[in-house]
Parts: sequence; C-alpha cells; structure tokens
Amino acid sequence: MLALKLLLVPTLLAAVTLAGRRWGQRTAGWLGSFPIVAGPILLILAIEHGAPFAALAAERAMAAIAATMAFFVVLARLAPRLRWASALGVALIAWVALVAALSWLPATLPIATLAAVVALALAPLAMGAELATPAATAATDPTPSRPSRWELPSRMLAGAALALITSHLGARFGPETSGYAALFPVVGATAAGFNLARQGAPSAVSFLRGMNRGMWSVAVFCGVLSLALLHLTVPAAFGIALLATVVSHAIVQPRSP
Repeated sequence: MLALKLLLVPTLLAAVTLAGRRWGQRTAGWLGSFPIVAGPILLILAIEHGAPFAALAAERAMAAIAATMAFFVVLARLAPRLRWASALGVALIAWVALVAALSWLPATLPIATLAAVVALALAPLAMGAELATPAATAATDPTPSRPSRWELPSRMLAGAALALITSHLGARFGPETSGYAALFPVVGATAAGFNLARQGAPSAVSFLRGMNRGMWSVAVFCGVLSLALLHLTVPAAFGIALLATVVSHAIVQPRSP
C-alpha cells in the first residue's frame, strides 16, 4: 500500500506534466482530471477497510467534486491578480469551506450527484473569459516555457506528499472524510500551481479549464463505483468503474483549437 501511494500518483503526475509540454496545458488538464488520485485512494480504502466503506467514500467523493470546482474557479479568477502562493492559498480555503458546507447535506448518492453536476456545469462560466497570451497561436492552449530541471521532480514529490496526507487523514476519520480527502485537488494544486508560478496565469487557467472538462469522468467513476461496490467484488467493481470512466473521458476530450 505504501508503494502504491508513493509511486502511482507521482508517476501519473509526471506523465501529465510531460503531456502538457507536448500537447499544451488544456490537454494536460484533461488528462490530469482522470481519477489518478481518487482511484488509487479509493482502491486502498476498499482493500484496507472493505467494500461498504469504500462505497460510502466514493459517494462522498462525488459530492466533493463541487468543492474541487470551487477550487478551480477561485484559482482561475485570482491567477491574474495575485501571486501564485496567495492565489493557491485562497483557492484551498475555498475548497475547505465547500467541503464543510457539503458535509451538512444528506449523505445520499442522488444529492451528491446533483451537487457535482451543477458545479461541473457552472464552473466554466464562473471561470470567466479565456486569458490572452503574447503569442496569438497560444491563446486557447498556452504551452509552457523552457522548464527547470527541478520542476518535474518537485511536482512528483509534492504529489506524493499530498496523496499520503489525504489518504491517511481520510482513513483515520472514516468513510465520509475519506471520500472528501480522495477528491482533494492534488493534481490541480500541484500542476496548476507550478504553471502559475513559472509560466503565468494563462497557462494555469488553460490547465484548469482542461481539468474541469475532464472531471465529468470523475463523476462517472465515483457514481458507478459507489453502486458497484455494493453488489460486486472489489476487482469487478473497480473494473466496471474504470471502463465507464475511460469511455466518458474520451467523450469529453477537449476539441482542437
């Protein structure tokens, strides 16, 4: 379990970073929104605590999508106005505030799904207009400048630390907290934060827009998994959820500029 936590998320974060360098930040955000953090965390919870525990955690993770959308919106809005650390800090406070508000909702999958769908639909509008870049060709999908040699390992270390913290804190305080922790914006905070610090607001916002588009597949993953774990074995439930996620993720792939 420790090896899974330490290796899987950083490896996937590295893949997303390299994809951003090759295909642009919106595509990287779309790839990064695949449940590369929530999936492993929920799998670990299912193995360590059983299928019913993980099913409830997946249901709460569905509701937590709304908090993640709040993080995206606040960070996108503040990126052109504040330094990267301040913008990231306020966005994380917004995530915590939304999680606290969501914890008062009835713990049912339909209500969690409604909260997620409304947030996913409204987030692109709330982010505001696309930010312009100096190069006209990069206006819709900014590509990064020459990266530092320390950038990739730093992102991987930050991702590993965040994955460990969220999974351990969540497991300690029960399935509902586990579900919220599984949707902590590890990829968004790490990748968009580095983009904002090194490449500027347009790059960070483009990444967040790509993530917002891809997060629909996270909702599919959480919903299918929450239901499947109550009726199937853990491997079968995760297999079906993963298949549904791959299909839905392909459907919401960003259109070419």
